[in-house]
Amino acid sequence: MDLRKVSDTPNDSAEDVVSQFTGKVAHRIYWGAVLVTLPLAFIQAFEHQWLMLAWLCAFICYTSVTALRVKRLSRRRGRHLIFVTLLCAAVMYSTLVNGIHGLLWAYPVMASIAFLLSWRLAIIVTVTFVTVLAVVSLYTIEPDVAWRSLVSLLVIMILTLTLVRLLTRMQLHFTELATTDTLTGVYNRKQLQTDLEQLVALKARHGRSISAALCDIDYFKDVNDRYGHFDGDRLLIQAAQLIKASFRTSDKVFRVGGEEFVILMPDTNLEGATKAAEKLREAFAENDFELKQEPVNMTISIGVSELGSDESWLEWLERADKLLYHAKDMGRNQVRNTVQEIA
Repeated sequence: MDLRKVSDTPNDSAEDVVSQFTGKVAHRIYWGAVLVTLPLAFIQAFEHQWLMLAWLCAFICYTSVTALRVKRLSRRRGRHLIFVTLLCAAVMYSTLVNGIHGLLWAYPVMASIAFLLSWRLAIIVTVTFVTVLAVVSLYTIEPDVAWRSLVSLLVIMILTLTLVRLLTRMQLHFTELATTDTLTGVYNRKQLQTDLEQLVALKARHGRSISAALCDIDYFKDVNDRYGHFDGDRLLIQAAQLIKASFRTSDKVFRVGGEEFVILMPDTNLEGATKAAEKLREAFAENDFELKQEPVNMTISIGVSELGSDESWLEWLERADKLLYHAKDMGRNQVRNTVQEIA
């Protein structure tokens, strides 16, 4: 396996990409709110609305500071909730003072709620906001105008929430497509580096045992030459399913080459990883792979290594890679680990 290709790949998971997207949207919403609020603050000062002016100044300060930091924050939900709460309070106060002119500001606020908060939290905030706003509106605006405005507000909110939910799902779906091997359904090279870096960081923080197994299907090229590439693909699909079934759900399987696979095993020492790899080797040798023409029997060679202290993921995989090729040199259909090499 060419490990340099792994190190050149992007290392963002689906969750990371969605989080970055949300951060960018929030960043624009915050600065947009500041730009809109600044002239309103001058208007309130001109009209001697000192209470509203004080609130707007506090809002501008809070929003500006948050906008400068929002892309770097790992926990944004609390700040987003404070932000939309301040917006809702401002709209309700403005509606109380200015009537229908204040109510009109509820529309951009609803859009901010939909984009900044999670689906469930957005629904809770929306129901609360509209309920309180309805009471305020009926007190300051003609009932007919108030109800029409509130109903249109709810319709827009439902449409906006639906759109945001669809966009988030699409973002996740496309990112998952980019990190999944389209043929076998297991993870691909792009996702491998992300998990390797996370596991190395986990080892550094907690000292937990983490192992990796590199697998190569023996004589796979002969299958392609004899039966054709379509049957070769059928074999790879079945092989990936067999590998996944042989390991725990917490373990991750990656296809990194034509017939090469990597299995990452958190909370597993070298002995446990070797036993799991041996179980896979036996299952592989006993399995009949159903091809279009006839079933075939295949074997697999595996190299196993445990992540060492202060070791990079590249050094870790290089050891497993050398063990894999040693297993192939020793006659294939074998599992080799570091202890065996020392012995």
